[in-house]
Amino acid sequence: MKTPEIKVAESLVNLMDDHWFNPTIFGRYLAEQPLYTIDRVVEMIVSVISELDKQSKIHQSRGESSEGLLLSNELYECVKAYQEITKLNNLKLPKPISYNRRIGEVKESSYKYSWLHDEGNLSSDRLNVIPTL
Repeated sequence: MKTPEIKVAESLVNLMDDHWFNPTIFGRYLAEQPLYTIDRVVEMIVSVISELDKQSKIHQSRGESSEGLLLSNELYECVKAYQEITKLNNLKLPKPISYNRRIGEVKESSYKYSWLHDEGNLSSDRLNVIPTL
């Protein structure tokens, strides 16, 4: 059995396939709701942007893209930046994922036995220094 959210999403996808679908009317109707509903609408929009950002990463790795995916990537970067400086109490937004941090993420405790933290073992032949221009 499908949840009400899935049913509405399927209906929306089917409507968007119609040539006569007007996203402006749809957006205007959603924006003219009470404040609580507007918060849920924004949560939904950010969730869509977050999922599209994930798709954007997949398509970019294949050398494919679209204007919508590029825009969703930029919008998600704005959402992540906003979440870093603002504490949101009423909105339940997806947690920002930094792909760079996730790939190379290492916990601080893993450095406990690293040669970098041993005193007196820093020699120039062990450091790979790359000059900057």
